[in-house]
Amino acid sequence: MPDRRRPTVLRRDILKIGGSATLLPFASILELAGPRQRAQAGALAVDFKSLDHAQAILLLSVARTVFPHDFLPDEQYTKIVVVIDAKATADNAVAMRVKEALAALPNDFTAMEEAKREEYLRTLEGSPFFRLVYEETIAGLYGDATVSALLGYEGSSVEHGGYLKRGFDDISWLPTDKPVGK
Repeated sequence: MPDRRRPTVLRRDILKIGGSATLLPFASILELAGPRQRAQAGALAVDFKSLDHAQAILLLSVARTVFPHDFLPDEQYTKIVVVIDAKATADNAVAMRVKEALAALPNDFTAMEEAKREEYLRTLEGSPFFRLVYEETIAGLYGDATVSALLGYEGSSVEHGGYLKRGFDDISWLPTDKPVGK
């Protein structure tokens, strides 16, 4: 009897497939398609107040692993590290939490394969450190107008009459010869 279990599809797999299919044409037009970007020691030209350079590189790698967008340069993720550094500077408890979590990361975290980094970060999912990185990365990436434009988000439509007048019926993948639902 054949195995009828459902295949496991991870969020990351969907991002890889869907993101590549929709973003590659835009990236090539904007000349953003290129070799995969990784957190590099020279990528962070920022003076951090709470974190040292090695900790900042680790934090950048964590943020990039949590929300991987290979077409985004390290500078987009550096903005997130800057925000977390500012929070750590303002609050000693946050600073200790971040530094302890970064110190607990495997020594070769930035060099590990993506699957291994994901596996390790899954063990941290409920921790305050992971929540902080997760929340700041969501806000830092998807709240950034540059990233939103690269992802194809056109912005709010309230100012333009709402979605009924802007994008509601621009679905191009439905057949036009048959009414929907019949």
